Amino acid sequence: MLKYTLTILLICTITLSASNFRDGMIAYKNGNYAKAKKLLEIAMEKDKVFNASHILGKMYLNGNGVRVDLDKAIKYFQLAHKYGNIPAGCYASKAYMKKGVFNWGILEDGLARGLMKRTRFCMSVVDEWQNK
Repeated sequence: MLKYTLTILLICTITLSASNFRDGMIAYKNGNYAKAKKLLEIAMEKDKVFNASHILGKMYLNGNGVRVDLDKAIKYFQLAHKYGNIPAGCYASKAYMKKGVFNWGILEDGLARGLMKRTRFCMSVVDEWQNK
């Protein structure tokens, strides 16, 4: 009986975690940024869905429903990158460049894995860096 109860609890937890992230993504794609921010923060902090931090970073990078805050964007992108989100590292480098940082030593950490995987967005960030 205990094994059955634990299995049900685990399934419910996974479903709720996916729901916050999924619903946050839907709100983001529909332009409902206030709702997206709230749900993605819950998904990241409570549910430990760290890909949510990538979307939060994009919101702060582009000013979607929040004031542009490049430091917050970088923090969120670096968290997502730490947990394996390769494009998030490239977005972190893009945010650094928006801050006026064009030092390869700083940009390299975010871009290296993306370049090895030939991620399109990472390639465009490198092109932008080279043209500055």
